[in-house]
Amino acid sequence: MKRIQRVRSRWPMALAGVVTVMLIAAAPPMPSARAQFFGLSEQQEIALGRQVEAQVASKPGFVNDPERTRRVAGLAIRLAKVSERPNLPWTYHIVRDDSVNAFAAPGGFVFVNRGLLAFVKSKDELAFVLGHETVHVAHRHAVQLAQRNMEVQFGAVLLTQLVFGGSWTAYQLSQIATGLIGAKFSRDDEFEADHYGVIYARKAGFDPTASLTFFEHLQQVERTQPGALAHAFEDHPETPARIKAIRAQLQSMGYRVAGLSDNPRSTTPADVGLAGEPAQIPVSPPMSGR
Repeated sequence: MKRIQRVRSRWPMALAGVVTVMLIAAAPPMPSARAQFFGLSEQQEIALGRQVEAQVASKPGFVNDPERTRRVAGLAIRLAKVSERPNLPWTYHIVRDDSVNAFAAPGGFVFVNRGLLAFVKSKDELAFVLGHETVHVAHRHAVQLAQRNMEVQFGAVLLTQLVFGGSWTAYQLSQIATGLIGAKFSRDDEFEADHYGVIYARKAGFDPTASLTFFEHLQQVERTQPGALAHAFEDHPETPARIKAIRAQLQSMGYRVAGLSDNPRSTTPADVGLAGEPAQIPVSPPMSGR
């Protein structure tokens, strides 16, 4: 009787061994896969964004124009409020850079080059670009980009440690932030940011068809002045493909978008109130108070 009990007692151990083997076989093969699944915490994301902010403030620096920055933030915060992550500490800066571009960092940090403000022809065009950057944060594209850069620089081990409660050194944080500045999102992320940038603009009370006029203007300059916008959205998909996608989206939303370039809407810089003289733009204070 005792012998039978001893034989039976081996079965739970054997089953446990089988289950363990099965779990190991089913587990992701690389620590990075687990990290990508869980992602960085929101606190880590914000800390990384603040490091990017500090480095951009150092070089090339921010435009020292509080009123102009306030007007940009007033537009941008309306888009952040209709995003999937309205409660991040959204923060906005105008960068001392004359290229036509804008970029976003994890945690709700959005940077607009002064060259973009001179390029857009209406606050609705600017709102679309700001909405595009807001999507990169709200949909965690910026976090995913940071995770990929972290794996390249430090390997999957550090990323896995951070995901499960570890902390990074000041050097590591600085290096990760440096890698994010100028890093490129995937084409899928860029098309997604365009798509939802249109949706955000509409929800926030802006004219979503300005997304199309913005890209038509961009394409016209690309054709007539080759090289003039050498660094404008150079990491983005081809402009014609973006125009085609946005035109189809607007049409599906019920907008008549054929011949938008003939739209009689005023598009002088003075109407923008950002590249020229100040205009009366409804402003909501930034959540971050910056």
